[in-house]
Amino acid sequence: MTLTDIAIQNLRRRKGKTFFLMLTFILVVGITVTLNSLAKGMQDDLQKSLTQYGANVVITPKSEHFTLSYGGLSVPGIDYEIKHLDYDSLAKLNNTPNLMLNGIAPKIIGSATGGSVTGEINRYLIIGVDFPTELKMKPWWSINGQLPSEQEIIIGSYLAQTENLAIGNALELNHKSYPIVGIMQETGGSEDSGVFTNFNTARSITGIDSWSMIELNTAQPTKAATLLSELLPEAKVSEISQLVQGAKESVDRFSSFSLITSILLGIIGVLIVFVTTLGNINDRATEIGIFRAIGFRRQHILSILIREISLVSLCGGVLGYFIGILTPTLLAPIAFQKTVSFEFHPFIALTAISASVIIGVVSILLPARRAIQLDPLESLSSI
Repeated sequence: MTLTDIAIQNLRRRKGKTFFLMLTFILVVGITVTLNSLAKGMQDDLQKSLTQYGANVVITPKSEHFTLSYGGLSVPGIDYEIKHLDYDSLAKLNNTPNLMLNGIAPKIIGSATGGSVTGEINRYLIIGVDFPTELKMKPWWSINGQLPSEQEIIIGSYLAQTENLAIGNALELNHKSYPIVGIMQETGGSEDSGVFTNFNTARSITGIDSWSMIELNTAQPTKAATLLSELLPEAKVSEISQLVQGAKESVDRFSSFSLITSILLGIIGVLIVFVTTLGNINDRATEIGIFRAIGFRRQHILSILIREISLVSLCGGVLGYFIGILTPTLLAPIAFQKTVSFEFHPFIALTAISASVIIGVVSILLPARRAIQLDPLESLSSI
């Protein structure tokens, strides 16, 4: 019989204490992996959102805002001194190589009144875009039908549903009828209620003779935003990363909380295992004395104790890891309204299981030292 066989038999004979120790490792590793998986999932989701935006810098006309105050109470004010993004703004952008642009997507955005086949008079959001550029910048756009030519339009899915419109129908805008040649699939954004067309048609519908917005994709958004503020003084330049700064700070705080909680759980796990194993060794004083009396050396006793805790911590670490990566798939949609997919990360698994074993071995060092220093005669005197 090997020392490992002896260790396994000892664990079998003490099922209750073995289960308690294993449960400790499962909880410590499981909670740690759950928190860190949630934090990683939130970071990946944020990064994915930033990537899917396509544009990472947005240019809009600059305006001054006048806030109204009555008796110390502020009420919504008005915008004045509204600047315009002239058409030559695109030439300035294209002629500035330091911006390192990967894509430019200007837009004309306005509104128009009109009626549909239902006869109701509504106000519609008109968005004029260059479709080849826009579809490259926003790959998640999916259009049923075809791209519009002159005097043709595409409508959003929500608009099509609420007004019972389909491809082949016409939409009246500013007393003129425009055929619908496509319907954009649902995006979950304002696009669902929009009317899309090309620049010339958008100008004729809205009467707007300047850019309403220019979206850019650049390799260095922070550097580009600084250059654009100087290049286009009449414009307001915003980074997409700035717009999601609040979400990023929340994710960073949760990541820090997860790290601190993991460290505290590790310390608590060490203390629990230490106290439990110390009590076990006191109860096993006679058993250890018998081992010593029949010829077991101190290193043999130490090896048996380390193998016992290593087996328990290894099994607890493995079970805890799999519970930890399964839990976020159930918890994230409820707690964070996010979906975390089940993914096996070999590095995280190796780290979590190794940490579990290390916690077990470190926790047993002092109790094991006491065990190997027991006097065999004193241990056997209780028989």
